[in-house]
Amino acid sequence: MTQSKESNPEKSRELISEEGMKDLLTKQLEIVGSGGAFVWAIFFLCVTPNILNGFHVSSYTLLGHLPDDQWCGISDLQDANWTLAQKREIAGKGLETGGCTVWDWNYGRLAKMSYEAALNYTSHLSEIAQPAEVSCKAKGRHEFANPESTFVSDWDLTCDRSIQRTSAQVSISLGKFCGSFSFGILADKFGRKTSFTLGAAFFIVGSFFCTFSPWYSLFLAGRFALGAASSGLFYPAFTMIVENICLKHRSWMSIAFSASYPVGMIILAIVGYIIQPWRHLQLALAIPSLLLILNCYLMNESPRWLITNQRYDRVYKILFRQPSHYQVQPAVAASAAVVTDKKSLEPEVGFSLGAKLRNGPLKSIIELYATPSVRKMIFASYFMFCVTSLSYYVTALNAANLSVSRYLYIIGTGLVDIPSYLVPVIMLRFTGRRLTTMFLFLWTGVSLLLVLSVPAGSTTWIVAFAMLGRFGISATYSVVTLYTAELYPTQIRNSALGTCSTFAHVGSISAPYVVDCLGALGWYIPTTICGCCVLVAGLLTLTLPETSTGKLSDKVENTTAPASSPAEQPEKQ
Repeated sequence: MTQSKESNPEKSRELISEEGMKDLLTKQLEIVGSGGAFVWAIFFLCVTPNILNGFHVSSYTLLGHLPDDQWCGISDLQDANWTLAQKREIAGKGLETGGCTVWDWNYGRLAKMSYEAALNYTSHLSEIAQPAEVSCKAKGRHEFANPESTFVSDWDLTCDRSIQRTSAQVSISLGKFCGSFSFGILADKFGRKTSFTLGAAFFIVGSFFCTFSPWYSLFLAGRFALGAASSGLFYPAFTMIVENICLKHRSWMSIAFSASYPVGMIILAIVGYIIQPWRHLQLALAIPSLLLILNCYLMNESPRWLITNQRYDRVYKILFRQPSHYQVQPAVAASAAVVTDKKSLEPEVGFSLGAKLRNGPLKSIIELYATPSVRKMIFASYFMFCVTSLSYYVTALNAANLSVSRYLYIIGTGLVDIPSYLVPVIMLRFTGRRLTTMFLFLWTGVSLLLVLSVPAGSTTWIVAFAMLGRFGISATYSVVTLYTAELYPTQIRNSALGTCSTFAHVGSISAPYVVDCLGALGWYIPTTICGCCVLVAGLLTLTLPETSTGKLSDKVENTTAPASSPAEQPEKQ
């Protein structure tokens, strides 16, 4: 009796074909995705994590800034009755190494003299023979002004260890490099919400690792986790907006999503100005990450992804807010072939480990390169993302060498970024994806190359052109992300975005070295390299199809080859 009662609801459900169910759900998604609570819930649940991402990508400027002043504290002079200025004068008179090296005096003997006697004594010896210049660590240790304001003082990341300070920025880029690739695959395989939830967990754990870490290696691990988590949050959230919101709202909401990033940078600068000790600042940035638990609880899985993966009952409940009263009728299987010989009875082989991988976890990656049209688009996208990210971070790190307050600089960069995300909203309505992307690439390239026409001493004009380039590359970043998401079908969209982000972080990892190493050879070299690469990316955009006039495709087979002109694309779709 119990079994019959339980089966009655199933029998009373209305039968519907799989294609009919897909059409029903797709039409309802278009209705709810055109406005209302469904759209705004997705928007706010996806935007808030991106503000948190804006905290940590620029936090390095405040947490790991070089000390305003550093010197070498000589151990033998600690008990000498001299002022700090006198000790520094004796140890490093005439040296311009920022306290990294000192003169090789017998400081134990000098400590027993008065300052005047020691100064006369060392001056006399210098006239006879110049003393050797030795590392500060051979005679004492590095000391800093306001040591609590930077993690550099906690782990002595200066002088011969200064490259390890750069590792803090590189580690977060490496995390993004790995996270964008892995989380993209996870999002396509197991769902957008699953990837988002895992990214949120990484983000919370990484934030508190960075706050309370007693060792620099653990701090770097926390930064790596933050970088990986930012990709785990960004791409599933962005894909949720692209997949489930109608074309009318998709453009401005995707741009507003990207514009939330500099809002996080502005909040970072304000909080950083108020809270000076770096550990306290890191804790202030970590606490808001706990809000991600609420986001994970309230967020639904992407309906379009569920439709693609044939989870119709769950989609129905999300879109109609009630359990489904339909039962999908299975497709009629093709009649079995008549056995004509004994060979057909033999078990088929070919289910090797390689075949299982090709049809399982690696399926979406293989499909990125399986057809010529998709392959051509993905390689163009890789170059565009790499160049965009390289230029974005170079404009940020290169300007930091100027004599500008780091707090004002971060706020200024955020203020430049916000309109740079809003301007494309207007452009996209009139010029489409491809022409907008190409124009912004050309704007950025010309602005960065104009730096070459400015004399080295004209700081104001150099910063002005650099900020024009920053404006252009920030706008380009938002449009390129939207454009790329629309280029690829639902089956491989997150894998495409994830692998593109991997190449983007090749650029972000390279940026600190381009600025520090090549910038030392010539202050204009980093911007020149970026300007030339960006112009090439702008021309490469012409090889891609226009996407603003067509619907999103779900299958790889439906992806068309790049059109020669925007007018041709709608006909092919």
